[in-house]
Amino acid sequence: MTKAKNKNRKKVLLSLFLVVFVVITFAIGFFSGVRSVNYISGNPPSNILNSEKDKPANIDFSLFWQSWNELNKNYVGKIDPQELIYGAINGMLASTDDPYTMFLKPEDNKKFQDDISGEFSGIGVEIMMVNKLPTVVAPLSASPAEKAGLKAKDIIIEVDGVGTSDLGFQAIIDKIRGDKGTSVKLKISREGSQEPLEFTVLRDTIKVDSVTAETVTAEGQKTYYVKVRQFGDDTNTLFAKVMSNYKSSGASAIVLDLRNNPGGYLDSAVDMASYFLDGGVIVSEIDKDGSKKEFKTTHSATMKDVKLAVLVNEGSASASEIFAGAIKDRNRGKTIGAKTFGKGSVQILEQLKNDSAIKITIAKWATPNGTQIDGKGIEPDISVVSEVSASSDISKDPVFIKAVESLK
Repeated sequence: MTKAKNKNRKKVLLSLFLVVFVVITFAIGFFSGVRSVNYISGNPPSNILNSEKDKPANIDFSLFWQSWNELNKNYVGKIDPQELIYGAINGMLASTDDPYTMFLKPEDNKKFQDDISGEFSGIGVEIMMVNKLPTVVAPLSASPAEKAGLKAKDIIIEVDGVGTSDLGFQAIIDKIRGDKGTSVKLKISREGSQEPLEFTVLRDTIKVDSVTAETVTAEGQKTYYVKVRQFGDDTNTLFAKVMSNYKSSGASAIVLDLRNNPGGYLDSAVDMASYFLDGGVIVSEIDKDGSKKEFKTTHSATMKDVKLAVLVNEGSASASEIFAGAIKDRNRGKTIGAKTFGKGSVQILEQLKNDSAIKITIAKWATPNGTQIDGKGIEPDISVVSEVSASSDISKDPVFIKAVESLK
């Protein structure tokens, strides 16, 4: 899906940035859509039913106001009315039980926009709630988190000595983030490790060019190694530049690395796949009514005859899985590495009043062969287990070597 016509109003996202927020206050309805309701204090009417067109007419909003009044009357602490409203909206969205449908307060919306733009301060790690546990989706390539040794699917159990079970999700994010030059201590539960692991990570300004490329000589041949770190604002422009430089690289094939790529914009994934696929479907969206919308190539396949291998791992998610799934299903190249994360849903980002925003899951996606990836992931054509660090020599990386071998 292309970016929405009004870019500032809506964007279609397949990202894992700031994925889910803990419920502050649960409310069954959002009162601002109710016409002629101006009830603040006193005993609420027995019921307040909506009368606006296209709004649910059988919802009793008096329950909201009754809860509001009881809280204000009895709560021993200080109450911020605006935070109550934010919490009510948050609770409404959280009741969907979808980890990607969420409300972003103004400050959280700004952080999200900073993330997708590719520049922010922190440790460079994507986190989401999995089974109500804060879990690493992927450390960004060459980030402080990756250099320190954090890995996809690590569960964060403490931040600076505070148990994450005592914190809301946003509080966890806020504690991990911080100014450049400061450090954060993380305690991690990792599958296969009997005892928790501890990491001290030095925060830095995270400026990520989403696409980089270099010519690498391995296994007796030159290969054009392209690393795509996320599908962000700069991806289309940078990828076009990288592709235009391929002929002068002297390489005989392309190895495209999507490991630890947490996703981003759907249109960037479709645009990137269009360089390699000569027409046809790249991905399909299936909405809540079961209707299917196909997204096909957007431009000529200038790289359609170039040999291609795609590297994936458990940190490859959403938009990365769209690209890898299309390449695999249409037999355009080999996917190599480990099974991907399994995030196959589509979100829109709607800008609201007061610089807040709302993310809503609107569809699931399927690969060209109809395979739905959400919760399952993509099994690579060739499975290779490898530990990859930011300082590793790519020419000695077992996954990269296996890719080069597959291209001979």
